[in-house]
Amino acid sequence: MVGVVCQHFDYFTQGYNQYNYNYNYNPYQKDDWSDWVMVQNVSAEELKKQDSLRHCTAMADIYTALMSVAPGQVRVSRFMSQVEPKISVLDYLKRIDKYFACSESVHVAALVYLDRLVSKNAIDLNPLTIHRLLAAATVVAVKFLDDIYYKNAYYAAVCGLSLKEMNKLEASFISLLGWKLAISEEDYALYCETVRQVLR
Repeated sequence: MVGVVCQHFDYFTQGYNQYNYNYNYNPYQKDDWSDWVMVQNVSAEELKKQDSLRHCTAMADIYTALMSVAPGQVRVSRFMSQVEPKISVLDYLKRIDKYFACSESVHVAALVYLDRLVSKNAIDLNPLTIHRLLAAATVVAVKFLDDIYYKNAYYAAVCGLSLKEMNKLEASFISLLGWKLAISEEDYALYCETVRQVLR
């Protein structure tokens, strides 16, 4: 849909009456419409996409920073890939955001969960583990927070994992958290503010 922004706002408020309907076209005369500026309206869906992209970019920046401060040790775990995935953290987050169709609070909760595990040195956050940890954290968060969610077979396909592996990652992740999935209002607000600061 195309909208029109112009200086001739009177045209819309006063109607056609002031204009001559028997207007004869003269190719050498300046057109009254020539100084009108055409702009394309941005749909609500497009705005949501832009906002989602900014949010995913901010989250990717936070996870990259988190990986840089996490201990450099590499321990073999269920979350470790044999080779570093070709998809970037940002593109992986964008894929999860697009197909999970979950609320933004889910992404914040996933960040909280991962930060908890990094803080108590329960996981290694590095390029070999980040993708599987993001998959597990987001699946756990979406099931805990959202009223509507999909089956694990769907989430596994989105995350590029087998259903069996997705189930194991989810179980391991919850176990590492000690089944403590609740997030206080204070903690949630703190992490939201962190994301907002990165967005600025």
